[in-house]
Amino acid sequence: MAKIEDFAFYGASRKQYIFQVYPIGTEFKDIGAVYIFTKREINSRADATHNLLYIGNTNSLPRRLTRFHHKWEAVLRNGGNCVSVYQELNDGERNRIENDLIQKYKPPLNKRFE
Repeated sequence: MAKIEDFAFYGASRKQYIFQVYPIGTEFKDIGAVYIFTKREINSRADATHNLLYIGNTNSLPRRLTRFHHKWEAVLRNGGNCVSVYQELNDGERNRIENDLIQKYKPPLNKRFE
């Protein structure tokens, strides 16, 4: 499926991360990335907003982003319609970015954001 847009998310550190936004169900190349399941909505000015539902990271998008993902059903129940990806090959950096974003947005389907 085709990319919908690029979208900027900011971490608690105020660092900006430009994610590529795709419809849920898109098949991805085998890359490492931070990913965000969102409910994307268009407002009256035709601007998109994203309600973040879950943030995670993986070393293989096609192995992780399937209907067997442990939050898949919850994402769909909450209106999830997009997955945003930020390619990052380094495991440590993916973990840092994931935590930075979770601390900022506190998505409802992430449990570890005290």
